[in-house]
Amino acid sequence: MTQERTPKKETSKRKNPSKRMRFEVFKRDGFTCQYCGTQPPENVLVCDHIDPVKLGGKTTLENLITACEKCNQGKAANPLGSIIKRPDADLMYLELQQEIAELKRFKDAEKERDELLRAIADEMQDRWMDITGDDYPPGSHIFIQMLRKYSPEIVNEAALITAKREADGQFRRLDDFLPYMWGVAKRISQKHEAQLEALQVDETPVVETPKIENREESDHFSDIPF
Repeated sequence: MTQERTPKKETSKRKNPSKRMRFEVFKRDGFTCQYCGTQPPENVLVCDHIDPVKLGGKTTLENLITACEKCNQGKAANPLGSIIKRPDADLMYLELQQEIAELKRFKDAEKERDELLRAIADEMQDRWMDITGDDYPPGSHIFIQMLRKYSPEIVNEAALITAKREADGQFRRLDDFLPYMWGVAKRISQKHEAQLEALQVDETPVVETPKIENREESDHFSDIPF
């Protein structure tokens, strides 16, 4: 009696995604489990097949989704459509938290910048009074305006030059020094830019013309315009 063999059931062979593919999926999904909305380090993320491998699902970017280990184990071989997922609210919350963090960081940085500008302006006012002996230096808002346009070194140098001329009585009116100080700062800035350009030119490599050793080489290079 011949025993008939039962044909083996065809199953899809599981192909694990590479590290590069996994992180492409993670970045696409915002490093967030698309079932429960959790993120690392709260949970370890894995790549889950939308169409299960047992049902013929392929290991492609289109068929992969980010899931935490807990959700992935609970899903088993069920299709994605049968799983209750709620990523929208969680993603909106995470996005909002990110925006809040960035706004706070910008506000703190702006506050720190304004405090530093005011401190530098106050120091420049003190130097102005020391040089001129005048109790009424340029307003701090003038120095702050200049500091927003030029570096502190340029503004400080322009203020010192102008204060010395003011001490020598070279300005007829009180406000004559303002356009002069702005002009000095502009000239110093242009001078620094010219020096920087000169340095960049000096660092440009020089290509030497090849030496011609004999007549044959001379004929070889005769048609090349140097």
